[in-house]
Formats: sequence, structure tokens, C-alpha cells
Amino acid sequence: MEMNTAQRGVPWKGVLIGCGLISVVGLVLMCGGMVWFLSGPEGGVRLSNEMEQYATQYLEERDILNGSESLIAYYDVTISLDGTEAAILTTERVIYHQSGMTTTIALSDITDIRHRQEGLIGDIIEIDSRSGIPMKIEIAPFNQGETFLNALRTAWEKSK
Repeated sequence: MEMNTAQRGVPWKGVLIGCGLISVVGLVLMCGGMVWFLSGPEGGVRLSNEMEQYATQYLEERDILNGSESLIAYYDVTISLDGTEAAILTTERVIYHQSGMTTTIALSDITDIRHRQEGLIGDIIEIDSRSGIPMKIEIAPFNQGETFLNALRTAWEKSK
């Protein structure tokens, strides 16, 4: 029994149609994901005059700032921008908030600030304090790490 040409091509036809369908579904999901991602709040370092509402609300609900200080700079580390991990600079302290725990260093207790940039990690800011307990802040590439660093150094100088 001999197979004709039409019967031999059938398996390849199904594979090509299946691959085409998978490609179309993947493209639709990718485009939908991009629209969703771009429609949310913007990431990166924010100064007090450009804060996103979700971040201001998160800080207020959790009483992260005390009544006497004002916000200078804010960086949400999370990709989802939900405030659960953030570096915060105020007129009195530098704060690192992560998973409900908050670590602070008073600006007047800072003894040194070091900065370096590492390729895929971005800006790394290391802060030493009089207590001897350091703080490290990593700001992803293209997220205005230099802005946070400049604000931190200026606030530190004013606190001296």
C-alpha cells in the first residue's frame, strides 16, 4: 500500500497549526502583560513632590514616618510596587522597610556613606552609623539611584 503525497504532509500541517496557535496566544499574553505593567504606578526613586498615591498611603497606614519628619526621597524595591520593601529618606532618618520590619539610622548618627555601581545590580549605597550597624540600599539600574544618593548626602550634610 502506497501513501499519497497529501497523506504524508498531514502530520506537519498539524504541527505548524499548533505552533502558530501557541505563538499567537503567547503574543496576546505578552502584549496584555505589557499593557498591565505600563498602566500601573512608575517605579524608580521618587522625591517628595512626585510620590505615587499607593506609597503615600502605605507609609501613612503603617506609621512609618514620625510626626516631626518630612519625606525627602522614596524607592520601592518591589517589582509590583506595593511598598512592602522600600528605602525611605526623611528630614531626620534613612529608613529601610522590608516585610513589615523597619530599620532606621538617624541622619545625625551617620558616619560615612559609600557608593558604587555594579552592572546588573545597579547603585549600591552603604551607610555606616555610630552604633556600628550598617545599612545597604540597592537601587536597580535606570531607577535614579544617583537622585537618592544626592538627596541622602545633602540631608546628611544638613544634619551635621
